[in-house]
Amino acid sequence: MKISVVVYCNNNGENLEKFHVNLSSTVKLLKEDYEIIYINDGSDDDTLLALQVIANHSSHLKYISFTRHFGREGAICAGLEHAKGDIVILMDGSFVHPPNVILEMMDEYKKGHNHVVASKKLESSVLKKAKKGFLEKVIKKFVDPDLLQNESDFRLLSRKVVNAILSMPESNRYSKGIFNWIGYKIKTIEYEITSRIINKESEVKRLDAIKKSIEYILCFNTRPLRLLTKVGLLLIGISLVIFIMMSFKVLFVGIRIPGLYTISNFIMLFGGVQILMIGVLGEYLGKTYYETKRRPQYIVEDSSFDEE
Repeated sequence: MKISVVVYCNNNGENLEKFHVNLSSTVKLLKEDYEIIYINDGSDDDTLLALQVIANHSSHLKYISFTRHFGREGAICAGLEHAKGDIVILMDGSFVHPPNVILEMMDEYKKGHNHVVASKKLESSVLKKAKKGFLEKVIKKFVDPDLLQNESDFRLLSRKVVNAILSMPESNRYSKGIFNWIGYKIKTIEYEITSRIINKESEVKRLDAIKKSIEYILCFNTRPLRLLTKVGLLLIGISLVIFIMMSFKVLFVGIRIPGLYTISNFIMLFGGVQILMIGVLGEYLGKTYYETKRRPQYIVEDSSFDEE
């Protein structure tokens, strides 16, 4: 049995050697054939140089370096396409994902689980839990709740799971949704981070979290389009009620129709709703537009695979 560890790197050059030593020591404990594939996602620092130096001293290390920042989706795609192992483990090149957790993930695999996810334990902060819960409630209005589960990037995938993912040819990918969509049962384990080298560039920003939520909504369902239909019908109903009420006032009560202020407010209201609807439709149309281009998920600038 061969194990492939795919490591995502973005500006991790400073601590990469220490991370690799830690990871290699952990994987060796499994006493299985293994390879470690680093994906350099257009780093601005010396990540590529660090990988080249480490590769000269490690026969198990392979790397792929992109021409620019293609994002985590391109990196995952590259890693899965080049991994030759019967088991593929996805993780980050910082110490956000502790290498020692791989041992526990392998134990779960040996118990028969094809898909194992390692998630960090939630902090005890009541405020953070409330924010996370509120965001999930909002997103659940637009997507299948099952797609929101097991959102960690730290995963163990069997070859069957990897082949299922690679069989999906779309360009606009959202891997966390795909991992759940393929249907394999997921075993989740939790871990605590006791020591960590903080890398500010690898921290997930709030804006990125919002963007990922939007990707969830756009890539896996058409509920927003259905919502627009309901909103349109609701506004038509409200408009008819207002029209009937104003007509009765004019015909029977004699009150004149409100002036410019009321009319201008209604124009702004309905105009804003229409623009919002057009914007949502444009997002879906844009996804279709980019899908028809069939552009590659990534472009390789340098790779140790070229030497094979």
